[in-house]
Amino acid sequence: MKISLTKGSQKSDPFLFMLESVNEFEYFDKGIRYFNANQYNQAHKEWEILWKLIGNHPRRNGLKVFLQLMGIYQNIQLGKWDAVRYGIRIAGLRLCEKITMIKALVEVASIERFLSVYVEKKISLKAFDELQIQRKWGRVHKDLGTK
Repeated sequence: MKISLTKGSQKSDPFLFMLESVNEFEYFDKGIRYFNANQYNQAHKEWEILWKLIGNHPRRNGLKVFLQLMGIYQNIQLGKWDAVRYGIRIAGLRLCEKITMIKALVEVASIERFLSVYVEKKISLKAFDELQIQRKWGRVHKDLGTK
């Protein structure tokens, strides 16, 4: 399954965008590429760097969904099914809270579908590996434009 970034959430400020600099976009994009390549530790590392780079600012809250996905993956590996279900529920809540912000960057339908399908089911690593994140923008340039 792929995750795409799109603009907007019903509960979040539509004028508060998660990523504001080329550097932030690059870290986020690297995380997506690593995630889609099933290199979750690297994806987590890029998103953690981005989390720290943004600092204590409300716009970083949109990253919680992606970091929560990393926690879900780790708990699947460990066979901690209660923690997996909890993580899925929390990721779903975070997605709903920040959907407008996240929709500006990725397609969210696949994430929503993934979270709703597995909220009460056991999930295999293979099923998790099928989740993919699809960006909404083209190649990012220095001026933050797309091509």
